[in-house]
Amino acid sequence: MAAANLQPRKRLFVNREIQGRLLARTALYWMLCHGVLWMAMFLYRYAEYRGAVQAGAAPRLFADLYGQFVNEHFSMWVCAIAILPIVLWDLLKFSHRVVGPLIPFQRAIESLTAGEKVADVRLRQGDLLSELQSSFNQYLASLRTMVSDPLIGDSHSELPALTSNAPVPTIVAELIEMQLAEELRQMDVEIQAACSGDDQTTPSRSSAEQMVS
Repeated sequence: MAAANLQPRKRLFVNREIQGRLLARTALYWMLCHGVLWMAMFLYRYAEYRGAVQAGAAPRLFADLYGQFVNEHFSMWVCAIAILPIVLWDLLKFSHRVVGPLIPFQRAIESLTAGEKVADVRLRQGDLLSELQSSFNQYLASLRTMVSDPLIGDSHSELPALTSNAPVPTIVAELIEMQLAEELRQMDVEIQAACSGDDQTTPSRSSAEQMVS
């Protein structure tokens, strides 16, 4: 099912729990990665310094050695901090394509739980979770098929509520019970018809005894 041509959402930050944690964790990993890289670079420089000292070079204070290293490589942190907002902004836009589509699904499920009428979910152009949209709308269509209603077959019609304020598991249980009851009734009719046919075609015991006598 193709994405609907709907108006873009006004906000990119729509879910603080998901998007906030994702942005915070990305920033943490970003700083941790550059911190580990920084320490690895300094340890490599320090190993070179120790080798030079063993070869006869003059020893230096650790503060002087680290200060020189900072002066030579502090531009790495400047670039990392400058690029971080760009990375977070791009991640925010990408997460919006995932978290944003969850809102109509959540509202549809809440409406189903409350026993209200539900229409098909339509996602915006560029949103992800298109496969979930197709599966969810097929589920709604299957519910419409199980309900005896004139709106059956209309993929964009609203789903009527079976029981007022009934949760989804209760509605499904009622549908299954109705279907089983109908199947049992049909089986009972077939069995009675078969039994009546046997009574008409098979002679009774008393008739058979009379014929023998």
